[in-house]
Formats: sequence, C-alpha cells, structure tokens
Amino acid sequence: MRELKQLPLWGKVIYGAGSGGFSLVDRVLITWLFYYYITSPLEGVEALMPPFAFGIIMFLGRAIDAIADPVIARWSDNYRGRLGRRMPFMLFSGVAYVVVFVLLFYPPVAETSVLNTVYLAVLLAVYFSLFTAYVCPYLALLPELARSNKDRVDLATFRAVFMLLGVGIALIGSGILIGRLGFHGMVWALGALGLVLLYLPLAIKERDYAEAKPATLGLTEAIKTTFKNHAFIIYLVGNVTFWLGFNIITLNLPLYVTVLLGGTEDEASIYFGLAFVVALLFFPAVNIFSKKLGLKAVMMFALVAFLVLLPLFFFLGQPVLGLSPEVFGYILMALAGLPLAVIFIVPEAIVAAVSDLEEKLSGQRREAMYFGAQGFILKLALGLSTVITGGLLQVFGSTAEQPLGIQLTGPVSALFILIGVIVFSRYPEQEVRAYEKSKSGSEAG
Repeated sequence: MRELKQLPLWGKVIYGAGSGGFSLVDRVLITWLFYYYITSPLEGVEALMPPFAFGIIMFLGRAIDAIADPVIARWSDNYRGRLGRRMPFMLFSGVAYVVVFVLLFYPPVAETSVLNTVYLAVLLAVYFSLFTAYVCPYLALLPELARSNKDRVDLATFRAVFMLLGVGIALIGSGILIGRLGFHGMVWALGALGLVLLYLPLAIKERDYAEAKPATLGLTEAIKTTFKNHAFIIYLVGNVTFWLGFNIITLNLPLYVTVLLGGTEDEASIYFGLAFVVALLFFPAVNIFSKKLGLKAVMMFALVAFLVLLPLFFFLGQPVLGLSPEVFGYILMALAGLPLAVIFIVPEAIVAAVSDLEEKLSGQRREAMYFGAQGFILKLALGLSTVITGGLLQVFGSTAEQPLGIQLTGPVSALFILIGVIVFSRYPEQEVRAYEKSKSGSEAG
C-alpha cells in the first residue's frame, strides 16, 4: 500500500473554503429567488409567476435533489480517474453550478408567463443536481483527507467556519450590493466570489492524501449495505431528529418575532444573527472538547441542550423570571447558539468515523454513499418539518389573537429531539474508535 501524506494546515483551510462557496451561492438563491419571481424588482413588472406555482416547483426541485444524493454518491464512490474519485465531480460541476445560479435570475419573459414556469422548473432541477454533484463528493473527501479523529474534527471545524461566513456574506452583503450594483450586479458579484471559493479545494492533490480506490457495488446493493451499518443508523436518527426539530424553529422565527414579540420582519435577522454569532465564537471550544471528550459526549450535550431550550419557545412574548419578552428572546436565541455550534461541526466528523466501518461490511471505501444517504433522509425530514409546521398553525392558530399554533412549535420540536437523545445514547463510540485505531496501526505498520 502506498504511503499517504498527512493533510497540512493550508490544505484544511482551503478544503473548508469550498463549504463557503456553496453556502454563499445557495443562501443567496434561497433568500432572493422567491422574492425575485413573486414581487419582481424588474421595472414595470408586477410578478413573474404566482406564489403557489413557485412553491410547487421548489418542492419538486428538492425532491430531485434528494433522489440525486445516492445516485451521485454511488457514481463518485465507484469512479476511476487519474484525479481521484471526488475532485473530477467538483471540477466539472462547480462552474456549471454557478452559471445556472446566475441564469435563474434571467427569466425569458418579463411578465407572468407559462414560459417562466417551465424555465424555472428546468433550471431548478439542474441547479439542485449540480449542487449535489459538488457537495456530496466534497463531503466524502473529509474522511479520506483526514484519517484520525483529531484531523477530522479540525477539517469539520474549518468547514463550519467557512459555511457561516458564506451564509453571513449572503444575508448581509446581498442587500448592500443590490443597493450599489443592482439586482443582477449582486448576483454576478456573489456568484463570482462563490466560484472562487468552490475551486480553492482543487489545489489539494486528492491522490496524495486519499487512497481513492474505487468501489464496485451497484446502487441498490450500496444503499442496502450502508443501512446495515448500525452505528450509522443510530447517528442518523439523532442528527435527523435534531434538524427536523430545529427547522420547525427556523421556519417560525419570523412569526416568533412579529406575532409573539410584536416586532418587525427586519428584527428577525437580529435573533437569527445572535445565534449564529454565538455558534461561531464557540467553534474553538467544540473543536477542543470533541478531541478530549469524544464526539458522542459533545453531540449528546447538543441534543440535551436543545431538548431543554426548545420548550421555552412556548413562553416567547411573555415576561419570564422578571425579564422583558425581548430580553428573554435574546437570551434564548444566544443560548441556542451553543448547541448549534456543535451541530455545525460534529456530525460530519461522526459520519467520517462510521464510514470507516464500511470496510468490515463490504471491504470497500464508500464515503460518498454515507453522506448521500444522510442527505436523502435529511431532505425528506426537512420537507416533513414544513408539513408539521403548517399543520400546527392551521389547526391551533398563527395570529396574535390565536397564537397557540406558534407557541406549540417549540414543545413539538422538543419531542423529536427527545427521540434523538434516546436513540443516540446507544451510539457505539468505543467500537468506532477501536476500528479507527486498528486501521491507523495497520497503516503505520
């Protein structure tokens, strides 16, 4: 077996930059595409399509995205090429991904038209497929480039830092750039920045740091074998239930602010920004404690912390412990940033670790399928969170006069987190770490 190099610090940094690229581009699209088509900023144009039509098209795009995950994962795992198994996908999808992103903001007709509907449907399907074609192989590189728990936590930390920076630039910078460059100027400028970040990881020579040995399993067999990994299943339940619950909170944040707290839409960004800033500040602590205490202990802390915090969202808008509703809201969102810091870092490191066990199941390295399987289930869960939110608001109310539906979102989210806590407590970290150590010892020998 050829000797693999250890990824240096500069390699960890530029690997993380890729996450900033797709986070930036995708957040601009999620933030502004709906606005662009429904309340068109084009002069003299009222709207480019009805809101319901846009919602259906976006849902279909997400469905295609979910289906693409295992397909592209298997393709990447089995790929043979002189550049490795992952870099070719990132190389050829990056430019196309940004080009389609820009084209989405150039509809063919400057009025409400069926042509715009067809154009949006086709391009969104292509956009989400290209997104997966870059992101799935990119994530699969993490366990290949970093073969120890320490290096994997470092790599996941840099990825999380750049992801937050990308989201921050998209949320803050996009509005500023629209004012100075116009809507299309903003799209081109942030698309160009995203493109640069997407291609920085390609400076890493994959075959110098990763074994890059192609797998041979077919798609169906690969999926079945992945779900035989009991450590992966236990982790997946914990992570998916967290995101299901947290996405319910995310969807309702504007309602928490405008209905329960009596604020304005603009103030919602302050609450969200507070949680993200606290998360960013605690990234170093998560990095340190993940190495000292292990990934399971830190992940359990995050799940239990959310389990405690989420029911408190029921009391938003009310004076609690003598605090004003606004101060209580700020404290609650700031505290949520602590476990959020964990969720941005630790899950990728856990997937990287449990994917090592694949060699015991099939004798092959199939990292991409693990991230692909996670992406498939996670995207379905995010869709389910939207359905649950709509049901709560429809049945119990979503107005200042009838706010119970909004108030219940916190306790209902906590129920999903509780399931995650119970299942993830059985995560076999000792078994996973033992295999990692034995593998490292055999490579050293």
